[in-house]
Amino acid sequence: MSFNCRQCGLCCRELLQKDMGIRRGLTLLPEEAKLFHETQVKPYLGYGKRPYEKGFKIHAYQLTLPSCPHLTDNKCTIYEKRPATCRQFPFSLDPDKEQVILLGVDMNCPAAVELVNNSSGLIDFPDRDSAMRIYELKKLVTVNPRRVWLYDLDSDKWVCYDKLG
Repeated sequence: MSFNCRQCGLCCRELLQKDMGIRRGLTLLPEEAKLFHETQVKPYLGYGKRPYEKGFKIHAYQLTLPSCPHLTDNKCTIYEKRPATCRQFPFSLDPDKEQVILLGVDMNCPAAVELVNNSSGLIDFPDRDSAMRIYELKKLVTVNPRRVWLYDLDSDKWVCYDKLG
């Protein structure tokens, strides 16, 4: 079975989420931040001893808006160059404790619900490459959580990953 987007636009709305005690937006890879106005983007995931110190590197950014500014009439106006997070949706790849890759399906997506309900167990995952790029960010967290920092949009501050609840 193949995923067929219904173009309902639900995935482009409600992009700000509270997760592990911090507010975060849609994840953007460094080269994707330029798809949005600079006032709409903040850092998201950094790695190093402390933010703003030598050697600290930002690995991902985040959109600070609740809805994507590129959504018009439930259609993406930058569809061919949309971010990796959008390309992988409604699927995600997540590491477990043994570094096995787990497939997630966002059941808030009506087309994903239909796909899963009608599936014989084989699901076509159309943009695995984009999902793997986001997966590598998630894996970075498991390597050394004491050096991973997430930027909280509520406090406008970096928070060390191992201090999150």
